[in-house]
Amino acid sequence: MFVLAHAGFAFAPAAAVSSWWKDNRGFRDGVPDMRWLLAGTVLPDVVDKAVGEVLFRSYFRNGRIFFHTYLFTLIFFLAGILGWARKRDASLLLLSCGMASHLLLDRIWIEPTTALWPSLGPFQRHPSDLTFLQQVMEYLRDPFFWVTEAAGTGVLVASLRRLGVDSRAGLKGFLRHGTLPALQSGEATTGETR
Repeated sequence: MFVLAHAGFAFAPAAAVSSWWKDNRGFRDGVPDMRWLLAGTVLPDVVDKAVGEVLFRSYFRNGRIFFHTYLFTLIFFLAGILGWARKRDASLLLLSCGMASHLLLDRIWIEPTTALWPSLGPFQRHPSDLTFLQQVMEYLRDPFFWVTEAAGTGVLVASLRRLGVDSRAGLKGFLRHGTLPALQSGEATTGETR
C-alpha cells in the first residue's frame, strides 16, 4: 500500500550503487533499466491484493500471499541470474531486487507462514471483515501513511536527481525509456538502455 515509500526506499540504495558502479567499473553491457526495480517494489502488493483481497477474497482473505513469499522472490532472482548469464539482461534481476526490498520494508519475517510458504502450511486468513476499499480508506486516514509516503517521495526525487533526472523532460525520458543521464554520459557507458 505504501507505493512511494516502497519505491523511494528501494531506489535510493540502487541509485548509490549504480553511481558507484558507473564511476568505478562502467556499464559495458548497457545501463540497467531501473524502472524494473521500481516495478518490483510494487509488484507484490499489486498481485497479492488483487488476488487475495479482490478476486478470491472469500478464499484467501489476505493481501499478502504468493508474491510476499521468499519463494517467489527467489524464483524471480534465479530467473534474473539466468537472463543475465544468457543475454546480459538485468531486467528480472532488478525486478527481484525490488521485490526483496518490498518484503524487507513489509517486515515479512514477522509472518513466517507467509514468508516461508509453503513449508509452514497454507496462508493465514486475516480476521478483518474490511473490504479492500475500506482498507484503503483506513490507510488514507492514518497520519503515518502520509508521513511515510512523503518521506519515500522525497528520497525518490533526490535519488532521481542524483542520476540526472532533474526536469520534467528528464522525468518523461526516464518513465518512457528508462533514461538516466548521469549513468549514460561518459565513455564507460556502451550499449543500449535495458
